[in-house]
Amino acid sequence: MGKYFGREPRYSREEIERQAQEAIDARVSMGRPPAEDWSPLEARLSEIDRVMAARPPMPPVPEPQPMQIREVRIPRTAEGAPAQTAQPAGARSSRRPLATAPSSD
Repeated sequence: MGKYFGREPRYSREEIERQAQEAIDARVSMGRPPAEDWSPLEARLSEIDRVMAARPPMPPVPEPQPMQIREVRIPRTAEGAPAQTAQPAGARSSRRPLATAPSSD
C-alpha cells in the first residue's frame, strides 16, 4: 500500500490527544451561535410537539412467539432424487462407536 498511496503517519497517544484538544478548543472559542440561527429549528420542534400530542397512543408491541418449524425441505440432486435420506429428529446414524467396532488385530 505504501508504494502507491503513501504511508499513513503514526502518531503517539500524546500527539493524538493534543490534536483532539486543539480541535475542541477551536470549536469552543467560536462561541454559541446567535439566537436567530435557532428560530427555524424551534418552530419546527414546536410543530412536531403539537403533531405528536394529537396522535393516539401506540398499542403495545406483542410478545414474540417461539418459532415453529412446520416443513423441512431436502435439497435434491440433478437427477431429482433426494441428496440424503431424511432421518427423524433424534434418530441415530448407522455408524457405531469405535469401542463396539470389531478389532482388526
